[in-house]
Amino acid sequence: MNNESNKNLRWRDYFLRQGTDFFEFWKRYLNSKEHDVLFVVGLGFDPRTCTAVENILNAGGNGKRDCFLLEFDEGEGSPSKRYEHHTSSNRSKLEKMFNERGEIIRKDIKILSKDGRRIGSRSAANVFSSINDLTNYTDIIVDISATPRALYFPIIGKLLYLYDSNSTDNGKSKNLNIHVVVVENPTLDYRIRAEGIDDKANYVHGFGGDVELESTANIPRVWIPIIGEKRDAHMTRIHTLVNNPKEICPVLPFPATNPRRGDDLILEYRELLFDQLRVEPTNIVYAAEQNPFEVYRKIARTVIQYNKALSPLGGCKVIVSSLSSKLLSIGALLAAYDLKRKGFAIGIAHVGAQGYTMPEGDQITESKCQEELCSLWLAGECYDA
Repeated sequence: MNNESNKNLRWRDYFLRQGTDFFEFWKRYLNSKEHDVLFVVGLGFDPRTCTAVENILNAGGNGKRDCFLLEFDEGEGSPSKRYEHHTSSNRSKLEKMFNERGEIIRKDIKILSKDGRRIGSRSAANVFSSINDLTNYTDIIVDISATPRALYFPIIGKLLYLYDSNSTDNGKSKNLNIHVVVVENPTLDYRIRAEGIDDKANYVHGFGGDVELESTANIPRVWIPIIGEKRDAHMTRIHTLVNNPKEICPVLPFPATNPRRGDDLILEYRELLFDQLRVEPTNIVYAAEQNPFEVYRKIARTVIQYNKALSPLGGCKVIVSSLSSKLLSIGALLAAYDLKRKGFAIGIAHVGAQGYTMPEGDQITESKCQEELCSLWLAGECYDA
């Protein structure tokens, strides 16, 4: 795969609608013909939980409107428990929105096994077991606004896998479209903090097997971390998991909503990146904060280039990690999925947590001013031409 060209990237051409274009797209799309829609929504305390779903339901159109409601419990000691009133309020809002429009199907996600092992990623991947779970719908909409990365990464990866595995001979999976929507708010993502993070990092289910093979243990490793604020401990644990990477290529947001965000992150991580890990400044990758497909392309090109450069050593294994906003994280997922399908050894590293805390009052009101609705069309008829 060392001669892979940019022209062969799956999402070289892409469909992305943001801001005011979000509602206009869904209104036009859902009213163009009948669509049977399944929403996949994470139920949490996040104030963005219902926003995207409400906008799409208000766009109108005929057809089913069902919802897989992902309910996950991080344990009795989770700091998330203090926000149960917010979670209950979001559940009530969703039930009211789907009343007489469709059915809400509860999906319990087990975060921890009986012996305390973290199994949320694997449990999330099992929300969809086969293509038969999707045959009653024309559109699957995964709303990641209130869902942790460790859950929405394997869910989206599984949906794309089912789509690709059941494509017809001409490369199309009949009558199925896969969308991802999110209320993007980097400031709120920064303020929602992980508490009680795990002692060790692990690989997201479905994105680790190739890089963990002992038979290829001597192949060089390249680490591509997407940097986010106040994640020093996460970075250290992921670096330990990656285990002596030959190269580290941090991804920083630029351009970004805050024009200085990239510079501020370099200052924040200067000691860790440059003094401790000896990162070469020329290795830094800049990608647009508001365009996950650009993040995808930048990571994919970096992986392809390193595999070509290290081909005399058998290529390389690449580990991607995302500790930043949701759109940047989706870009990382798309790169890992596409390159894995093309035969590259690539994994996604993640550090679990006991739960999360969020700001209250004025900070929530302030951060809501920066919200932007975003819709990504990942697979389906818009790519059939």
